[in-house]
Amino acid sequence: NAQSGQGVKAVKKAALACGEAVNQRRRDRGMKPRAVRAAVVGFPNVGKSALLNRLIGRRAVESARKPGVTRELRWVRVGQELDLLDSPGILPPKLDDQDAAVKLAICDDIGTAAYSAEHVAAALLDSLPLVEPAAVAALRDRYQFETLDRPGSLLVHQLASTKYTDNVERAARHVLTDYRKGTLGTLSLEVAPNQTKATQIEDANDSIQDGNT
Repeated sequence: NAQSGQGVKAVKKAALACGEAVNQRRRDRGMKPRAVRAAVVGFPNVGKSALLNRLIGRRAVESARKPGVTRELRWVRVGQELDLLDSPGILPPKLDDQDAAVKLAICDDIGTAAYSAEHVAAALLDSLPLVEPAAVAALRDRYQFETLDRPGSLLVHQLASTKYTDNVERAARHVLTDYRKGTLGTLSLEVAPNQTKATQIEDANDSIQDGNT
């Protein structure tokens, strides 16, 4: 977690451990050890640059809550032991899995020009209660929905009507921003590996029914 620092020291320790074998070979050849080199690679807007800044302990590279801020490769030294290569976010050239594409859009990993905020916000409202039972109360409290037993598209329009003078785009972006900033809580878009999807959906439906009664 590059915001709180949780787990960051463990990342550095793991990177140094991975490089120890390389430096041991250098020692065996009579060469001096050198700083371990590692690349920071991942989807756009997942916190690569933020993690690097946290490791260094200062703002060494530009970081912001949007995709596309890092545009070139850049080496940054962490102490005397570790060199990290900051890199732009990487996405497949074509996303055939539309479910995955929608989740990336929800998480702001895809440029806003590539998707409809209304469609993505509706997908979030449709799927979140089925994956995260805790989302039911969060969504009802945040947006004063009387029920979630309606398509997400209708919920977005309802929110637009009650709070944004029928501005559907603004309402949709409000929902997406709330999710991305954690205002709705720490809610996952995917089922945990140790639970079946059927069990998650059953729990979520029970929560929705309880809330409606």
